[in-house]
Amino acid sequence: MRHLPAYTRILGLIAAALLLLPAAATAQPQKRFLTLEQCRSIALDSSAVLRSARLMEEKTALDRKAVITNFLPKFSAYGLYLWTSSSFDYDFSGGALPIYKNVYGNLVPDLMKDAAGNIVYNNGIPVFNQYAVIPPMTLSLDLSGTFLAGVTVQQPIFMGGKIISGYRMADIGSGMAVLNSEMKADEVIISVDEAYWLYVKTCRMLEAAESFSSTVDSMYSFVQNAIDVGMATSTDLLKVEVQRNNAELMYAKARNGKRLSMMNLCHILGLPLTAEVEVDQSGFDLDSTSLLTADEIWSAEDSVENRADYRLLASQAELKRRNVDFVRSDFLPQLGVMAGYGYSYGLKLQEETLLNKAGFSIMATLRIPIFAWGEGYLKVQSAKKEHEMALEELQRLEGLMELEITKNRYAVTEAALQAEMTRTALKSAEDNLKVCRDQYELGMETLVNVLEAQTQWYKCSSDWISAVTEYRLSCSRYLQSIGKL
Repeated sequence: MRHLPAYTRILGLIAAALLLLPAAATAQPQKRFLTLEQCRSIALDSSAVLRSARLMEEKTALDRKAVITNFLPKFSAYGLYLWTSSSFDYDFSGGALPIYKNVYGNLVPDLMKDAAGNIVYNNGIPVFNQYAVIPPMTLSLDLSGTFLAGVTVQQPIFMGGKIISGYRMADIGSGMAVLNSEMKADEVIISVDEAYWLYVKTCRMLEAAESFSSTVDSMYSFVQNAIDVGMATSTDLLKVEVQRNNAELMYAKARNGKRLSMMNLCHILGLPLTAEVEVDQSGFDLDSTSLLTADEIWSAEDSVENRADYRLLASQAELKRRNVDFVRSDFLPQLGVMAGYGYSYGLKLQEETLLNKAGFSIMATLRIPIFAWGEGYLKVQSAKKEHEMALEELQRLEGLMELEITKNRYAVTEAALQAEMTRTALKSAEDNLKVCRDQYELGMETLVNVLEAQTQWYKCSSDWISAVTEYRLSCSRYLQSIGKL
């Protein structure tokens, strides 16, 4: 390598550096620019809480479809097979059966009579002329190998309203799952808005800290030059240096705050904590006129009926009302029918099969409760009390929701007023700082006033950023409270 010309070695080093540049660029994380709407969309797609709510929504929809099947007939097949090593034997001792005679097509007892024509009795029992003798035998009944098979269809006719009430309750439950998903989505959006505007706030705070630090540095250089020409003292420089240290500390805190707020935003969005994100920071300029234009907010209907949590409570009260009918159905008459077709084989008597046939069957069942010591009445009254409790809870929370709407409306108004006041204060602080610095350079102002003007400008800038952030968050909270988020 040492024998190669110098320009050859330089070209080799340049080529190696060019080859390493793409790898280095790839290793650095790329920044993503996101708007508020994009952050909301990403968070809604990645939220585990919202995914769980949507799974519950799908589950209740399936339950509702399952309840619908109760209106339809149920088909089923059945089968039964019996095998046993035992048989049922019965020893018959035999006997005599009297024989009747046929007289003009009628069976007449052939009774024995004496010479006088009287019926002969034996121990009070009439004696027949002829008997058929049955010899003694053993009867054997074999159940082994018997089986039954067939199909049945069952159709409820009237179940006391249980099926209809169950369907309506399942329908309400499915709607409640949808409302729960909407409520969880609003909670996710609010958390995104808070993290988003906190990140914007820290970004603007970092810019203000950088501007303040740059201003103090320039002032430090000016005072140092003034000392060299005898127009300032070391005491003046010490005062500026103290403010310079404070500015450096503020800048470090702002830098750390920006990093932490960005990690918090990435966490809520479901992104890696090491991801680099840039967001839209529009609306923080002093000349911005779009900040306090909230016509779309004030024109929105502020009824509590638009809120997902209110509709969820109303659905819960309706569910309790339907539950009264569901409980009452257990104590009303119930009617159902069943039809079937089956085949039976087996049950042998003396090695001869008795069952070997197929056939149809129809059966109707009717159950009418008569007396259960007031159980039905008490359970129905208990269900009615639950419905009344749900209505009371709805009315109580409705008042709190209306109070929350009014509170959030006032919060928007106050935040807008505060933002307008801090805008005016910041403009005045900027003008005051410029005048103080110009007069100080001309020797017409003290250093203390200049330093105070710089501090006042930084404070007004911080107040302006905080006020705008609070205004944005108060708008989101108000929209959430009226169900228009």
